[in-house]
Amino acid sequence: MNRFYSWLPLILFAAPSFASEQKQPIKFTATPEQCVALHKGQVCYQDVLFQWQTPASGRFCLVLSQNQQPLTCWEGKALQQYKYSFESDSTTIFSLVSQDDLNAVAEVKVIVTWVYKAPKQSPSGWRLF
Repeated sequence: MNRFYSWLPLILFAAPSFASEQKQPIKFTATPEQCVALHKGQVCYQDVLFQWQTPASGRFCLVLSQNQQPLTCWEGKALQQYKYSFESDSTTIFSLVSQDDLNAVAEVKVIVTWVYKAPKQSPSGWRLF
């Protein structure tokens, strides 16, 4: 029992440092999250504003997940938002990637929807009018 009390101050002293080392989730948003095309299959065009809050230290990149193409990179809190001209006919995932370990720390989807289904065409390809 005396051993426990001899270690107790050390445990209490170390506990707050463990709590502060836990990583907080990174806020990462896209505005708007949805892009609406007129017909199914059409390319949707939309200016999307990405915003995030990254830790003060570390190097990060905003990456288009389909082809792992970095759109922009920065260090710490040097950059907190990025405006992107979105062009796609399908839902696209964007990631914040830590350059220290090349892991995605946050993801957001830009969803592509449409107003009308694709126009029907006759199987023969012939139309009267």
